[in-house]
Amino acid sequence: MQALKLFLVLPLLFTLHQDLKIEPTKREGYNSITANDLRAHLNFLASSELEGRETSFRGQKVAARYIAAVFEKLGLHPVGDNGTYFQYFDLEVTKPGKQSTLTVAGKGTTNSYSMLKDFVTTFMQDTLLTAHVVFIGFSDARPDSAALAVAEGKIALVLARVPQKPADVRRLGGYVVPRSAATILVTDEPSTGTIEEIVQRAGTIFTKGQMRLPGTAPTRGGGIPMLTVSSEVGNEILKAARTSLAQLRNSAEPPKPFVIPGLTVTIETRVERSIVPSENVVGLLEGSDPKLKNEVLVITAHYDHVGIGNDGAIYFGADDNGSGTSLILELAEAYVKNPAKPTRSILFMALSGEEKGLLGSRYYVENPIFPLDKTIANLNIDMVGRTDKKWQEKGSSNYVYVIGSDKISTELDSLVRVANERSERFELDYQYNDDNDPNQFYRRSDHFNFARNGIPIAFFFTGVHDDYHRPTDTVDKIQFDRLARVGRLIYTLGWKVTDFPRQFRKDGSSTVYQ
Repeated sequence: MQALKLFLVLPLLFTLHQDLKIEPTKREGYNSITANDLRAHLNFLASSELEGRETSFRGQKVAARYIAAVFEKLGLHPVGDNGTYFQYFDLEVTKPGKQSTLTVAGKGTTNSYSMLKDFVTTFMQDTLLTAHVVFIGFSDARPDSAALAVAEGKIALVLARVPQKPADVRRLGGYVVPRSAATILVTDEPSTGTIEEIVQRAGTIFTKGQMRLPGTAPTRGGGIPMLTVSSEVGNEILKAARTSLAQLRNSAEPPKPFVIPGLTVTIETRVERSIVPSENVVGLLEGSDPKLKNEVLVITAHYDHVGIGNDGAIYFGADDNGSGTSLILELAEAYVKNPAKPTRSILFMALSGEEKGLLGSRYYVENPIFPLDKTIANLNIDMVGRTDKKWQEKGSSNYVYVIGSDKISTELDSLVRVANERSERFELDYQYNDDNDPNQFYRRSDHFNFARNGIPIAFFFTGVHDDYHRPTDTVDKIQFDRLARVGRLIYTLGWKVTDFPRQFRKDGSSTVYQ
């Protein structure tokens, strides 16, 4: 009886197994995507020798050469600058200048204070201003219209206070008083820390600065100058009003705004600027159709990470985004190894500058190697090597988040579903595809710059975890078998996109590109 049951079940199992696999002409490439190959790539990309692959730093350059070497070995066409695998671009680095000063003058005395010792600012413009000072109140209370009127054209003095209600918490360094010439935030509560502690918490903005493409607006530090000062500086300013931080904090009633008599403050901020080079790494697999090969599918993953912290710790970035970068290399190999070739061309692109504000992808769409109107779609891969808490609690890792695939073209989203059904049969989780999702992942990886230009996109992601942007994001925590399965899904989808009979209809719900 058992033998008969087995005889009846085996054909069914074989049929189900075949249904899960890609068609025979594409199967060789599909099966070539393996955990061992991915591990070999990632062991190098997320090693200490690459020092966290920070944009423009040595480790990023080494990673770029490694990726280019793999592309060359596979025989991809070098379609970058001057017949290379690199698309070069410059970045402007700005950071708050150490020569910035704060001067308090009144009643025959003048005291000057130093950046990073007595105060800090992340204001990213050269500024020189002198104004009277008005005390506004505490940082956990919004100034009313009368207070704003008093503050107009003056330097607003605000005392930091950590509020009791979480909804009212304001990030130190981000508090400005509208209509004032500048804001000075005095920090003397134990919970806010000293100037030195604030500098440490601020990350690398004071040591490495921020990056942007030349000619574009800064991502932070614009608008009204805002300084955070020590309690010593705060008391020196308040001395002219014959009061102190302690008196104001301990008063029974909240103190009302008042102009500090006979006192002026001069704020001089300076910005240090430099230009550094970086590069995207690009390799082309030419399509097999004489006409359609002029259209391209772009498959992207950023290969940069955040480098070395102020404390010397290396941020390895195994999942973010060594996982996606390794998968790009394995996908390129899969398509090259497969005897049959897609009708359209595929551009494999490892992007730099994602962690600095999606800079590499922005540069590409503004300086495309292939016309954007000939770009059928972008498939973007970012952080696909781990299982997040939501799915851990479900006791499953058989999922992948899909973001943006229906926002520009529902036809692309249909192909995602078909490719998944005919390959790995993940549970496709669209949680982060919601326009109202507070995480806004749709706007936080490189596909977004393609979407802004009307190109249908699909973003593959497996979620954040406790090691996100920490030195503990290491290779030993990557689930390589599952990573290979994500690669096989994208490989299957890539075929369906490149062989689609025409460009996709733009019938999605998103208006971000219009």
